[in-house]
Amino acid sequence: MKDHPLVIKLMCVALVASLMVPIGRLAFPLVADTIGTLEFSTIEAVMSATLGFGLYAALFG
Repeated sequence: MKDHPLVIKLMCVALVASLMVPIGRLAFPLVADTIGTLEFSTIEAVMSATLGFGLYAALFG
């Protein structure tokens, strides 16, 4: 897998996203009146990607 760092990065993002989606469904009703649906989805996607790439950097330096 060291020959395919993009695949590993995407796997890390998918792992984080699999945790963020259920957390997002729980958090959305709490913040729905403050921000809209599109903004919440954007924040959720950016956080998932950022944490996924951070996880990759922490594990594989």
